[in-house]
Amino acid sequence: MKKLPEDRIRVHDRMFRPYISQSEIDDMVGQIATRINKAYAGEELTVLVILKGGILFASDLVRKITVPVSIEFTRASSYGDGMTHSGTTRIDGLTGDISGRNVMIVEDIVDSGTTLRELVKHISGLAPKSITITALLSKPDVHKDSITIDYVGREIAPDFVVGYGMDYAGYGRQLDAIWVVCDDETT
Repeated sequence: MKKLPEDRIRVHDRMFRPYISQSEIDDMVGQIATRINKAYAGEELTVLVILKGGILFASDLVRKITVPVSIEFTRASSYGDGMTHSGTTRIDGLTGDISGRNVMIVEDIVDSGTTLRELVKHISGLAPKSITITALLSKPDVHKDSITIDYVGREIAPDFVVGYGMDYAGYGRQLDAIWVVCDDETT
């Protein structure tokens, strides 16, 4: 990844501009954690992190959650190396017993919602006490059918974003802020 002028970066073969700062992200995570702490007071929570994108958000979030938390991981992917849904959802790696548990799915971003719907169907078959969804970002304009996101940091336009766990063709996850793709490819 090549750094360009302060207001642009190149990730793989695309240009991105600043979108959501690190401090704004921290505020969103704190607000979500406050709501979760209130909702789950006196309860235990199993946080199911969707890899790879959800790892940074989940790491920051669980450190702010004050109720007892266990953490599980799964991989649910649908993008491949592109910027749009590939049409196929793959779910791997959930090994912990979640029966009778409050399960909170932690996702970086909800686009169409197809991946989450498939994951919720899968988890429902494992007999949890409850299932909630937490996402840092949501793109309601591209949701297919209805999907309930119980805790969301911010709703955004259907633009492609990168950073804070979200990638483009496998690159850009390590960025501490969120960047949006530029229509203007000039440097």
